[in-house]
Amino acid sequence: MLANISFGVVAVIGGIIALRNMDRLNRRTTFLLGLALTTSCHILISIAAVVFPEGNPARPFVVLVLVVAFVLSMQTFLNIAVWVWLAEIFPLHMRGLGMGIAAVGGWVVQGVLAILMPTLLASIGIVGAFLMFAAIGVLSLLYVWRLVPETRGRTLESLEEDVTTGRST
Repeated sequence: MLANISFGVVAVIGGIIALRNMDRLNRRTTFLLGLALTTSCHILISIAAVVFPEGNPARPFVVLVLVVAFVLSMQTFLNIAVWVWLAEIFPLHMRGLGMGIAAVGGWVVQGVLAILMPTLLASIGIVGAFLMFAAIGVLSLLYVWRLVPETRGRTLESLEEDVTTGRST
């Protein structure tokens, strides 16, 4: 019960912070900060699983704090910002289709991950699973740093022009 309440409270707090900062921070900066924080949380969860072996009474609390930190980072810097960025980046003639594909893709990945997580943990353990998530986070950081265009403060028309002509990166 403590975990569910903690996740809910930090999700709301993170969402409020994200909404307040949406027009104050650049999208790319928000993505980079969020990915750095969530990736750090994955690494710290892996370390905690080694430092606090199973059966250690502190382990559940340490992991809970780190997962709550992950949720706060995700909600504050990635969740809302990704949806705003997606709404801005697609050209008008395909914005609905692009947003639809992005939404379905996100839900499919989340569903597959939810189904496979028990098998993943059983096969490579908590350390391996969260190091794998950290590796994906590092790849995501590199992708955002190199290829994701900034959309804050730009008109949808100028973004569309840059995206359709290939000048957006």
